[in-house]
Amino acid sequence: MNKVTVILNVYKRPQYLKEQVKAIEAQTVPCDIWIDYTIPKGEKMYDLSSIAPNAKITVRTNQNLFHIGRFFYALNTQSEYVFICDDDQIPGKNYLQHCINIIENEGDCVLTGYGLKFNRNNPKYSPVEKFGWHNLSQGGFNESKKVDMAGHSWFMKRSSLSYISIEKPYSFENGEDLFFSYIINKYAKIPIKAAPHNINEPENWSCDYEKGKKMGQDSNATYKLKNHFTIRNASVKYYLNNGWKLVNDEK
Repeated sequence: MNKVTVILNVYKRPQYLKEQVKAIEAQTVPCDIWIDYTIPKGEKMYDLSSIAPNAKITVRTNQNLFHIGRFFYALNTQSEYVFICDDDQIPGKNYLQHCINIIENEGDCVLTGYGLKFNRNNPKYSPVEKFGWHNLSQGGFNESKKVDMAGHSWFMKRSSLSYISIEKPYSFENGEDLFFSYIINKYAKIPIKAAPHNINEPENWSCDYEKGKKMGQDSNATYKLKNHFTIRNASVKYYLNNGWKLVNDEK
């Protein structure tokens, strides 16, 4: 068994899987790859085994567990670490080892490639700061940043997943990143951090900047759904009212 299990999800973007699997197989840390595949209603099943012959694949044919399902799927892993990754993220070849090094040097935490900080006085999905691969266009950052929400990808010890069944999400349809961040903050009592993204170390980036920007803006991007921000605004307010403590609360 390898030290890291990577959870990939496939829904409406199977065309990105080949490159994503290639990026995971190129990691400096050997990984097991698990794929959570949901077949869209009315569409035929792709033969993912031909794209990822060494991966373990779970297929749902008449049920959509949305974005939160992959976190519960990951509970079945037995590796020391778990890396859950959005379908539009292409990590650098040393990103997973980069995350392991951070946890070993700084202590237990959940690491993300897209971290957000919120303001309690504005209880909605309106971040006041963002840290992650997006910052590469402004020169990146060289130290881990403590944040409130982890999005796009999540690297953690497998034990951190045990908290997700304590409460029910505000919404199963959207906001899995908000729910998981809230749960980790409230029950695990460990920090959520954006991993450093040094502009000169692309091998340590959580996502290739140009590819991630292009992939994340296609027609299947969830932020383009009509109810996306409505659900997220309500989720932030609900979690803040139920014990979510923000980084800025400590000041």
